[in-house]
Amino acid sequence: MTAAVSSAPATGHASGRTKSLTSKGQRTRSVILDAAERQFAERGFDGVSLRQIMEEAGVQMGQVQYYFPAKEDVIVSVLERRLSEVTAAYRASVENLEARAKLEPIGLRAVIAAVLLVSRTWLASDDASRHRYLRMLGLATMSFNQPDYVRSHGQAFRPLNERVIAMLLRLFPEQALGRVLSAYHLIEANLLSVYVNLDALFARRGEERSEAAVHRYYDELEGFLYGGCLELLGDGRRSA
Repeated sequence: MTAAVSSAPATGHASGRTKSLTSKGQRTRSVILDAAERQFAERGFDGVSLRQIMEEAGVQMGQVQYYFPAKEDVIVSVLERRLSEVTAAYRASVENLEARAKLEPIGLRAVIAAVLLVSRTWLASDDASRHRYLRMLGLATMSFNQPDYVRSHGQAFRPLNERVIAMLLRLFPEQALGRVLSAYHLIEANLLSVYVNLDALFARRGEERSEAAVHRYYDELEGFLYGGCLELLGDGRRSA
C-alpha cells in the first residue's frame, strides 16, 4: 500500500455539500459519487466532466452542482469515501510487522509483503469499488502536477510510508538514506503501476482476472521487488 505525495503543504478543499441532508439527499449524493467513481476509474480525472457524471448517474445537472459545485469537489469526495478504510488496513499491516520485528528477526521480503498486503487483498476481492479506488489512487498519485486536494489525500499515507522506510533503514544500517529511498521508490512505483494497469496486464497475458490470478501475480511481483531491492541494498543476511 502506498501513495507518493509531494512534501509541499496541501491546502484544504471542500468536498461538497454533506451537512443536513435528508435520507433521499444522501442517496442522491451516493448515486452521483458511484457514477463518478466508475467514470474516473475508467477515464481518469481529466477525462471526465460533470456532464458525463450527470449522465452516468441519471440525474439533473442542478442536482450534481447542488452537492458538488465543482468537479474537484466530486474527486475529493470519491477519494475520501475509502480513505479511512484503506489507511486503517495499511496501518494494521505496518503495525503487525513492527510487532513481529520485536519478537523475531524480519527481513526485506517481510517488509515488501507488508507493503503489498492491502492492495493484494483488495484487488483479489470481488469488491469492484475497491478495485476502482486503487486505480483512482494510482492515477492521482502518478499525475505529473498533483493538485492540492490530491496531495492532501495522499498525506494520510505519509506517516505509514515513513515507518516502512524506517524499517528498511534498520535492516540496512550501512546503506545511505538515498539508497534506501531508491529501494522504497522501486516498490512504490511498481505498486502504483499495478493499481492503474492490472486489468491490462491480465489482458496481455491472456488470463482472466480472478482471486487466484491476482495472488499469483502478486507472488511474482513480490519476488521481482525482492530481487530489485537486493540489487540496490545488498547484504542477503538481512534480506530473508
